[in-house]
Amino acid sequence: MIDFQAASTIAAARAHVVSLRWRLLVWALFAVGAALVLNAWQAGLAWYLVLVVAAGFDALLGQSYLTTRSVSERNTAGVLFAWGCAFSAMAFAAMPLLLAANGGGFGQVLGVLMAASAFVRVMVFMSRARGLMAVVGTPAAIALIMMPFMPDHESPASSLEGALGVACGVLAFLAYVLRASLNNDAVIARLEAANKHARERQLEAEAKHAEAVEANRAKSEFLAVVTHELRTPLNAVIGYSEMIEEDAAAAGRVDLARDASRIERSARHLLALIDQVLQLTSADAGNDDLKPRSVDMQQMVAEIVAAMRDAAEQRGNRMAVRVSDDAQVAYTDGTKLAVCVSALLSNAIKFTENGLVAVSVSREAGERGDQLIIAVSDTGCGVAEADRERIFNAFTQLDATKTRTTGGMGLGLAVARRVARALGGELDASSQVGKGSTFTLRIPMRLGVASAASIAA
Repeated sequence: MIDFQAASTIAAARAHVVSLRWRLLVWALFAVGAALVLNAWQAGLAWYLVLVVAAGFDALLGQSYLTTRSVSERNTAGVLFAWGCAFSAMAFAAMPLLLAANGGGFGQVLGVLMAASAFVRVMVFMSRARGLMAVVGTPAAIALIMMPFMPDHESPASSLEGALGVACGVLAFLAYVLRASLNNDAVIARLEAANKHARERQLEAEAKHAEAVEANRAKSEFLAVVTHELRTPLNAVIGYSEMIEEDAAAAGRVDLARDASRIERSARHLLALIDQVLQLTSADAGNDDLKPRSVDMQQMVAEIVAAMRDAAEQRGNRMAVRVSDDAQVAYTDGTKLAVCVSALLSNAIKFTENGLVAVSVSREAGERGDQLIIAVSDTGCGVAEADRERIFNAFTQLDATKTRTTGGMGLGLAVARRVARALGGELDASSQVGKGSTFTLRIPMRLGVASAASIAA
């Protein structure tokens, strides 16, 4: 049952109505992609027009629900609004099924992206209104379940048209993911604001404290759910792409195999971006559960370097590693340390071309005990002194033109510094424009009970 008087339901309805223009723009991308994959512009246009009418109608019903004041009238308006949302969701879910049935391999991938986007939209706008989540998400879930049972047909589109259609789907899905990652705080704030009006005036000071606690709890809950909901469809996209690539390679269709490989790489890149956003938000929420253990530094650095060697070679970079004898083993959280070093190494490779990227690990005595020093240096473009602190801000890009070439959202260094501080250390940068940069991580060689307590304080 849906409680149409609940503040969470009202907030979800308001977000749904306000997001109409955004949804129509994203759906237009999906419509173009479907038209390309099906090689039928009439199908894409007709589906989009149906969505526009259905979405406009349920937005009108949602506005009526939000402006109604009496309990009985609001319940009636809420039921009509829920039915309108259900019809729009079913109209949207029809196209993924059509793509899976008639679009071949490209249609299956685009259909999965479209159905997955419905789940992302639910998480963005209805994460606390369980009833509305079920109404909007069920048609997409049914579509995803039915897709594997659809008979395979050869795609009516050419390889280029199919690849462009899937690219439209990836862009639309990415738009949903970015909106989810950048606006989750705004969603939580709207939910808390809706609850705030129901509280008594004399508890205002106490309510502000409760609001902050509730915001952190809601963010953690959101992250727990969104991690699964975003990773699952992306893994499906990667799996379908690998299947298409293998089948195409076996059939000797080199162009199709190459296009499927591009789709897979794009999906993996998107998954990496989502991981960065989740790591950053998790750190901001205070979810720094440290699990110290003995870490073989030589092995850990070697594994990270091996994973990034292809990316380095693509940019013509050489890589060097040096681990001193007295820094072979550290007692810290190996998982978090690997996240930090990976972010630093990825940043160095990204902004260095035909140069050298070096990682050195050493031990240094300090006032608070021995310190593990990990330095990642490069011979890249360097950073001006005025910008050396700004580069650690989340979503900050010093050169937008350079970023469009290298990719990324400006989260790597922000995540690395937060992780470094969670491990009881610090991350600093030294750089010279045109000659390169060195990022130096300093953490305790042994992260013990005392260190963890000081971090929490």
